[in-house]
Amino acid sequence: MKNALRKLNQSIKFVKWNKKNNKSKLTHAFIMVGNNENEEWQFGYYNPETDKVATFTVNDSVSLNDEQDVFKKPGDKVKCINLSNVKISLEKAIEKADEIKEKHYPKETTNKRIAILQNIDHDQLWNITFVTHSFKTINIKINSSDGKVIKHGVISLFEFRSKAK
Repeated sequence: MKNALRKLNQSIKFVKWNKKNNKSKLTHAFIMVGNNENEEWQFGYYNPETDKVATFTVNDSVSLNDEQDVFKKPGDKVKCINLSNVKISLEKAIEKADEIKEKHYPKETTNKRIAILQNIDHDQLWNITFVTHSFKTINIKINSSDGKVIKHGVISLFEFRSKAK
């Protein structure tokens, strides 16, 4: 993540954007971890003046995606990430998530992992989601500063769809 963030911060595209959007703050870092795929990071920057998030994709190059509305409840504040509080690397968080998955959900076969560094309910955390072959998700939240597992659970994608209606 640090290398991708360094590449982003040094890119002309980001430097130009940041001059015009200097009130925007980093609110999430996202990556899909698959089987030997070309991984790309997405970094989201929230602008409190527009209440929108601009997302940069970093792989071989840096690209800026269109600004999006923020996914939050009305009245909720978007919390920024403090990178100095990230003591647990993505690799360590994935390793811990794999251990939790094997211990509590050993029968579930997974093919993708989604990792998001974000700040939720006063906790800055790695929010790791496994997508299973049986149409379920296993979600594990790990504190990014001390590595403690905050919460974990499994939900059927069909169940999630029913709740969304």
